Amino acid sequence: MLAWIRAVASRIRVWLSPGRANSEFAQELEEHLAMLTEENVRRGMGPEEAKRAARMRLGGVTQLAETNRELKGLPVLETFLKDTRYALRMLRKNPGFTAVVVLTLALGIGANTAIFSVVYAVLLKPLPYAQPEQLVTVFQAKPQEGVMGTGWSYANFAELRKQNHVFSEMGGSQFHQLTLTGRGEPAVVNASIVTPEVFSVLEEKPLVGRVFLAEDGKRGAPAVAIVSEGLWREVFGADSNLCGSSINLDTRSFTVVGIMRGNFRFPQVTETKQLWIPLVQDPLFGSWIERRGGHWLRVIARAKPGVSMVQVQAEMDAIGARLGKEFPAENDGWAVRIASLRQMMVGNVKSALLVLLGAVGLVLLIACANIANLLLTRATSRAREIAVRATLGAGRPRIARQLLSETAVLGLLGGLIGIGLAYWGVHALSSLLPESVPRVNAIGVDNTVLGFAVLLSAVASFAFGLAPAWFAANSNLQASLREGGGRAGESGNRRRARNLLAAGEIALAMVLLVAAGLLLRSFGKLMAVSPGFDAQHIVKADISLPQFQYSKPQQWTAFSDELLRRIQARPGLRDAAVAVPRPIVDGFVNLGFDIVGNPPVSAGSSRTADYVSVSPNYFRVMGIPLMAGRLFDAHDTLSAPRVSLISEAMARHYFPNQDPVGKRLTFGFPPDGAMEREIVGIIGDVRDVALGQEPGPMMYVPYGQAPFWGANLVVKSTLSVSSVAAAIREEVRSIDKDLPVTDIATMPEIVDASVAQARFRTLLLALFAGMALLLAATGIFGVISYSVSCRTNEIGIRVALGASSGSILGGVFRETLMLALAGLAIGLPCALAASRLIGHLLFGVSAYDPATLGAVALGLAAVAALAGYVPARRAMRVDPMVALRHE
Repeated sequence: MLAWIRAVASRIRVWLSPGRANSEFAQELEEHLAMLTEENVRRGMGPEEAKRAARMRLGGVTQLAETNRELKGLPVLETFLKDTRYALRMLRKNPGFTAVVVLTLALGIGANTAIFSVVYAVLLKPLPYAQPEQLVTVFQAKPQEGVMGTGWSYANFAELRKQNHVFSEMGGSQFHQLTLTGRGEPAVVNASIVTPEVFSVLEEKPLVGRVFLAEDGKRGAPAVAIVSEGLWREVFGADSNLCGSSINLDTRSFTVVGIMRGNFRFPQVTETKQLWIPLVQDPLFGSWIERRGGHWLRVIARAKPGVSMVQVQAEMDAIGARLGKEFPAENDGWAVRIASLRQMMVGNVKSALLVLLGAVGLVLLIACANIANLLLTRATSRAREIAVRATLGAGRPRIARQLLSETAVLGLLGGLIGIGLAYWGVHALSSLLPESVPRVNAIGVDNTVLGFAVLLSAVASFAFGLAPAWFAANSNLQASLREGGGRAGESGNRRRARNLLAAGEIALAMVLLVAAGLLLRSFGKLMAVSPGFDAQHIVKADISLPQFQYSKPQQWTAFSDELLRRIQARPGLRDAAVAVPRPIVDGFVNLGFDIVGNPPVSAGSSRTADYVSVSPNYFRVMGIPLMAGRLFDAHDTLSAPRVSLISEAMARHYFPNQDPVGKRLTFGFPPDGAMEREIVGIIGDVRDVALGQEPGPMMYVPYGQAPFWGANLVVKSTLSVSSVAAAIREEVRSIDKDLPVTDIATMPEIVDASVAQARFRTLLLALFAGMALLLAATGIFGVISYSVSCRTNEIGIRVALGASSGSILGGVFRETLMLALAGLAIGLPCALAASRLIGHLLFGVSAYDPATLGAVALGLAAVAALAGYVPARRAMRVDPMVALRHE
């Protein structure tokens, strides 16, 4: 081992100090020559003859020096450096070629690295928790009714926590906003409502203070809170005495017991300014603890070491069955399911990100094919140089290594510029990413992403350099020397390779163009869908009422009535209403109901509809039409008979061939319990969940009969948004100066934001498809141009023999058309397969849409024809005398 280390050190020393090594070898050679000369003199030779014989016996000095360098130096490294220097000289001699190749490669690598940075952060990067593979989310599901995942009631969660033997700890959480007062202007803060165990599940320690204890989760315990470092610094001015002091949340005093470190992110929360309070202390969800019904608590758990997910699911199945038997009214038909925490956080963005990564990978493949074509052309023009080097003794591996070193330099330069473009691309992508994409804060160019870029550069340079190097190393030496560097001697194999690469570019471009075309058509149809309401000139705003101050439903109603009265009294703001939840903005509340007089549904199934509480003006403000019966009015109060409105979808689904007006339903939502309500009208369908989701059954109740704890406003006005916002804030302040007005936005902005993810993937895929089309057109242009230049003499002879310009033009176009048809034939089945993969991302468009396929095929053929037109025109202008003189 020591001998090997000494040998390596000696070689490195020789390589680092070649002059000294050469002088030592020369001195040693002179001494050896002197010894041989002296020996020859002793044998009777004359001095000159002895010296000449000694030199002949010793051999060539140059060859000996070369052998010595190989034995004592680092010949592989020296050869590499020589090849690199030669490659740099050759590329510097062709700046145009170098710039085109490097920039083409840089765009491909930069785009791939930027998209990979998003994919890595969202899908691959380990979650920022200890042993994240042990973390799972536990949820209830009722597949027979289409409920694939929902939360728990606290009572069921407590049973699950007590009965399981596979989790080391479990915790529950929910989220809403609380009003912070006493620290300047009233502010709304994002609050995570948690059971005390959640920090133990995540194995997180605070920056200062402590996390929640089991005692903090009991009734009657002091109200405590934990704040994030971001909130501590920005709102509390990094007050070192905050721990142990009190803050006011919804007008109630909470003692701060801890501050979480700044890089801690609670699952599914991206906001850096947040706080946590125990579930039992929350004014809203704390009152729901005793109810076994409901599915509102999100549960995360940590599996015990060595316990597999199969074992976890088996125990969850057993517990789900026991809950169904013990509490059939609330749990019959409900199954217990698990999913990894990463899977839960990623949600539905995985497939879209993988589609984008695949698309940008195809762009790089097209770029590599383009570069390979350029290198094949260049190798043909250098055929005489390569033939001379081979004749002088360079072997095929040596020639291939030299050419691959040039492609390696191109790959390195393209990779370096591509990494720079990736930094810019990541910044641009971060600003374009929709808010629904998780872990946006983790997106960046870190060591892993840089390693990916370097690896991609190496693979790409090898990919586009291999074929040109192979053809160059295996070229016909005699033919290359005889042609004298002209271009007429391109072999048939090399020509077929160039045509195959160009056809491959067309095929890959077709795949991307079809995918982009389908997504564009899908997005166009999505944006053309009517949401069921008129979003124009509508502004929404939120006013959260502190639960400890506004604890009774009568207070909620009184506040909303007074606020609406004040707003409607202002000029330009006469159309205003309250609704919870608002369509698309606030999600949805799905409730079960019964139809009075109808037989109950079979076991394991139920009747459900989305539930909305609205003030009487809501339907006029939102432009939702009345289809039958009447709307709500001011007389529909708590003291009046309970009434409801239903949507057309609900009427069709649950009352087929009947008039539902006058029938009675039984349902309710806290604080208004389940009771009978008469259907007084039918209103038009509304897409309350998302534009891309068909309207489902909906039932509406008067806000006066079923108020909520906040005022979720919608105001229709032609005034500017700032004027409407200022008026709302002024009127709220006149009622209660400690109430903040938040989340002011226009409904068109909300609708637009709801399709942000579809817009993002469509925009990027369209951009990649455009790049692919440009590269494919460039590739066809290069192939046809080079083909024409190689056939200059042939075309000149044909013209001299009487060929017309039309026949010359037709011949070039036939070659172009054959390339295009070959590419389309290869690309069509690939495009159909890709379309099937993105079928779940489409709306209102078939994955095999013939219009899109036909348009892309015709478009590619047209682009190919346009790319072949310039070389075809050049072929028509060939002067036969010049061509024959050259021959």
